[in-house]
Order: sequence, then structure tokens, then C-alpha cells
Amino acid sequence: MPATSRDTVSPPHMADAAAGVPDPVTAWAASPPRPRPPWAAGIPLCMHSPAARRQPHYPPPHPSRTISLPATVRSVAAARRFSEGLLAEWGLHELAGDTALLLSELVTNAVVHVPDAAGDIELALTRAQGHLIAQVTDTGGHLPRCGEAGPDSENGRGMWLVEQIATRWGHRPSARGKTVWFTLALPAFAR
Repeated sequence: MPATSRDTVSPPHMADAAAGVPDPVTAWAASPPRPRPPWAAGIPLCMHSPAARRQPHYPPPHPSRTISLPATVRSVAAARRFSEGLLAEWGLHELAGDTALLLSELVTNAVVHVPDAAGDIELALTRAQGHLIAQVTDTGGHLPRCGEAGPDSENGRGMWLVEQIATRWGHRPSARGKTVWFTLALPAFAR
């Protein structure tokens, strides 16, 4: 088996602990902006960012906060409060609404699609150069997907909203299950 080398510095949080898992920042930075396809009737399939081919070295860690939440319905509101408070602290009020909406969708999916008492949900927000990164890690194995929701359906549009609002989004395996992430571009004054 050929020898390989890797960075041995500890990852900033559990979501990045799985060896060989591409970092969403790297994937985002390495790929050119994707054009939005013409939308057909109904809700389109999601086209999330491709995985990175290599993991380059980049500057020291960006400001980041992580919170662990129980896998309950109340965690959706707690995730919104956490993000709104942190974005206010970072002076990113303009991103608060979109971030709260998208986190609501991801945390709701984690609560609904993870078996009861299967572990906590971990939410991480990172202010990186030029963008905000949000990551939701849960113990579930179901990968997110965009589906077609009927006109009268009360659910089934969450990942479609993520696709439409986020600059980039994707998912990857983690040490605990899976991590679903999205990025939002920082306002011009915050870059």
C-alpha cells in the first residue's frame, strides 16, 4: 500500500474528524460559480457543489462557534436564536434572516429523519473569508435531497429553499453520521 501524508493538526470540530472528507470551504473555493439551470415545471433536483479533489493548506482557523442541541423540535428555535445572536455579535445582521431560515430547514430535517434518542445535533457557524459557513451534523444516514412537492403539500420544499438561497451547499459523511452544510456570501462591507 503506498504511503500517504496528511495534516495531523486536530480539526476544529467533530464534523471534520473523518479522514479524507473534503472540506466545504475547499470545495467552494475550488469550483467556479455554477450557472443556474432553466427550471422546468415543478421543483428541480438540487445541484449541490462537487467534492474537492485535494485538500490544500489554508490560513489559520476562522472565527467559529459550535452548539450541541438535542434532537427535538425545540432545537429548531434554539438554532435560530443561536445563529441570530452570533451573527449580531459578528456584525452580520444582513445574513440573519436567510441563515435562520436555512438552519431551520436543516435542523428540522435532522430532527425528523434521525431515529429518536440517536444523539444530539451539532451546529457550527464559521465566518470565513468572503462567506459564512453553516454545518449541521447528525447521526442519521439519510442524505438530503430535493424532491417534488405537490402544490398543496405542507412539506418537501426545505432543501429546495437551501438550493435557491445558499451560495453553495452539500453534504459529507462525518465521524458521527453526516454533515449538511451551506455557505452564504458575506455582505461587501464585511469581506
